[in-house]
Amino acid sequence: MEEEFDYDIYSVDSTDIRTDKYQNALADLTRQQFEDYKTRFLPVQEELFGLATSDKLLNEQMVRNEKNISTSFNQSKVAESQRLGRYGLTPDETKQSSANTGLLKSLTTASVNNETRESVDDLQNSILTGQGGAPKSLADIGGK
Repeated sequence: MEEEFDYDIYSVDSTDIRTDKYQNALADLTRQQFEDYKTRFLPVQEELFGLATSDKLLNEQMVRNEKNISTSFNQSKVAESQRLGRYGLTPDETKQSSANTGLLKSLTTASVNNETRESVDDLQNSILTGQGGAPKSLADIGGK
């Protein structure tokens, strides 16, 4: 959903700008810009840094990982049942196959969660160090 702002970046509230001296006008403009920064950009920046220093994103992704893995294993089970059903067979539901599936699911979950932790850590470090910019090829779009 796109948000619309009634703010024109080129309009300046000239009622509060002193025009007697260049230095006074520049000082007033600088003050207005800083107030604008504090009201519009600083809250967003603080939220971004909050996300970069908390485990909120990681915990949300871990929950999604669990759901995705469960869905994938369930879909795999259904697909295998359908494949065998074409030949009039049923899947072998032994204790050993259930144990193997459980172990495979556990290993998959551990692997995915470890990759997620590493990715979130890299993302947070990129945000905090300012290295998270767009790749050069994306940054050059429209530059020619």
